[in-house]
Amino acid sequence: MRSQINDRTYKVYTGQPVDRLPDIEFGYWPQTIRRWLSEGLPLELTDDERNQMFLRKLDDFFGFDREGHGFSARIHMNPAFQEEVLERRGDKTLLLGRDGITAERYLNDVDESSIPHFIEFPVKTPDDWRDMKRRYRYEDATRHFGVREMEDVRIAAEEGRMISIFFVGFYGQLRNWMGTENLSYAFYDYPQMIHDMVTHWAGLCARQIERLPADIPIDFVSWWEDMAGKNGPLVSPSVFREFLQPGYRTVMDAARRRGCEIAHVDCDGNPHDIVANWLEEGVNVMFPLEVQAGVDPIAWRREFGPDLRLRGGINKYALVEGGAAIDRELERIRPLIDQGGFIPHLDHLVPPDVPYAHYCEYLEKKRRVIGR
Repeated sequence: MRSQINDRTYKVYTGQPVDRLPDIEFGYWPQTIRRWLSEGLPLELTDDERNQMFLRKLDDFFGFDREGHGFSARIHMNPAFQEEVLERRGDKTLLLGRDGITAERYLNDVDESSIPHFIEFPVKTPDDWRDMKRRYRYEDATRHFGVREMEDVRIAAEEGRMISIFFVGFYGQLRNWMGTENLSYAFYDYPQMIHDMVTHWAGLCARQIERLPADIPIDFVSWWEDMAGKNGPLVSPSVFREFLQPGYRTVMDAARRRGCEIAHVDCDGNPHDIVANWLEEGVNVMFPLEVQAGVDPIAWRREFGPDLRLRGGINKYALVEGGAAIDRELERIRPLIDQGGFIPHLDHLVPPDVPYAHYCEYLEKKRRVIGR
């Protein structure tokens, strides 16, 4: 652990004293931003900015804290598939994307805000995997970090900022290749293929850490791994342990050799049953803790103890009602604030049924609670 890190988020997660909790939030549905602009949000936005979920300009307007210095691993597909419009169906299009997925999409996803209707995924059998695997070669010039980028990271580290790197998790990446249904069967029909997929992805991610210059630290690993619904995770703890957990171990071991002690996983829904699996590999911050999916972060802390750090956990739908509903929600999570190792914010993107005035009310009240 680098003792000179002065980032509030890092200090909260490592049990160090802080002047106050970080004031951060997660993001916004584009429809929410457009609603707020009609309700008095005094911000000039381009059409492209109105269609973003994570808008730095809006975060800065609200005055949120910035968290360390992050960069993404070079884990992209190369070569990608050739994008092709296969068919137009009224206001929808059947598209073969650069990711190899064929899906029916609205011509303007942002306005309609619909999850695509996935038709076909590129990997179904071991033969398909062999073709996909070549698109993720370890030795690929496009996977090297730039000199300027590394110098920026080096300067940020010297300034005491938390250095974080982002990865796509193992279930999430395999689902991107296969789709949920195909992947669910493949754990049983093609177990050796699944092991090879995880091993290859782990090697790709770990090598991204290992090829960093020797003086570049990794303080924090951020995983995206949406693999749960309101009824629980999409694999059992035993399947996670057999197939996915070795991949986490490989990458987290590489990160620990760079000094990493903290890693969070972004998993929607209720992943309670596999929290213990993640904790075993040093993935120790759960996020965003969706209340409507049945997540109770206070009960999680009682069960898993202080090794489990938490982030999010405020029911976003309390902001639809506003007023006393916000007060009750902030009071509900106050015990976690008192315990430490917890950063409160809404449990996902702000939905479009939240009025601008209610969001401002929430921020004012939350800031009093966190000491800002």
